[in-house]
Amino acid sequence: MRVAICALLTAFVLIPGAVLGLAVGGGVNQALPGNSTDPIKLGLTALSAFIGMFVGGAVWGWSISRVMKAAAGRRMAVAGGIGFALSALVVILTLGFLEDLVVEQRRGPQLPIHNVFTLLFVPAAAIIAGVCGAALGFGMRDWAMAGRLAWMCAIGGGCAFLVVNLTLDGLGWRVGAPGAAARATMLTTAVLGNVAAALAGGSVIGWSARGWSRSSAGSGNRDTAHRHVQ
Repeated sequence: MRVAICALLTAFVLIPGAVLGLAVGGGVNQALPGNSTDPIKLGLTALSAFIGMFVGGAVWGWSISRVMKAAAGRRMAVAGGIGFALSALVVILTLGFLEDLVVEQRRGPQLPIHNVFTLLFVPAAAIIAGVCGAALGFGMRDWAMAGRLAWMCAIGGGCAFLVVNLTLDGLGWRVGAPGAAARATMLTTAVLGNVAAALAGGSVIGWSARGWSRSSAGSGNRDTAHRHVQ
């Protein structure tokens, strides 16, 4: 049950968090005068998107701490907010740059669009999942747990996105194929793939987090004892 709850929380809190961040950033970009490439406007847009995503990540981190009965709820909220917002924003900006470079300017390897999509979006999903998993470990001040969650969530999230991508491709929903734009194939694959990646990453967190409450309590007791000694 705990695994399922963590999976659902990860998917249905972080995905709306990303949408919130993009909406806030897009609103700021539209409201501010000037060209979108202006450094100040670009910086304010990115900051606004970061804040929106931070809110989603913080709610997620705090919710996971409640499910796990971990004592480090506030730290996990902050770590979750920073980890999700930072990784998602960097990945989104990088994807935009690489897509323009490879697809629009054709300055990269000349591959079919669906292959380019797979090569870009699968690692992107893995990176976000891995960073978010590691962030929870950092919030717990458990560096070993952070490392384990980083690679386990990254592999789980990346593989889940790849499975969805290949499944839709096999069903005829190929990114870049004739008529794909009319069916919003790229958007559909990206959304479903990221939902699957979030579910997989959340499942890994729920499965791996046995004993978090004991670990957190132990960490809190050590911190309290250290303060008393001082």
